[in-house]
Amino acid sequence: VCLQVPKWLTYDFPPAVKAKVNRLWGGEWHGQAQKWFLVRLMKDNDKINLVNEEADSEFSEWKWASPEEVIELAVDYKRPLYEEVMKTFKPYLNENGMAAKCKSSKW
Repeated sequence: VCLQVPKWLTYDFPPAVKAKVNRLWGGEWHGQAQKWFLVRLMKDNDKINLVNEEADSEFSEWKWASPEEVIELAVDYKRPLYEEVMKTFKPYLNENGMAAKCKSSKW
């Protein structure tokens, strides 16, 4: 069973991040549009693999975190987006309220 946030969520990069992204990716990037899904992990945690053989991995590590901690750990410019995601998914989380938070190795 999969649940999704019903719309695309967007954010703008702050100037320093925008400059870095434009330099790394080439072109003129202003922000991102994201589609969020809530899925159930059906395997053990050791099956989670952030490495992508075709490209540099965006994330270097992950951990389980409460929805409140996910929001708290988000960078400022992404926080409103994370708040909306957690508000949408919170009724569907288990009694421990656990959600996954990934740490980006790029920004």
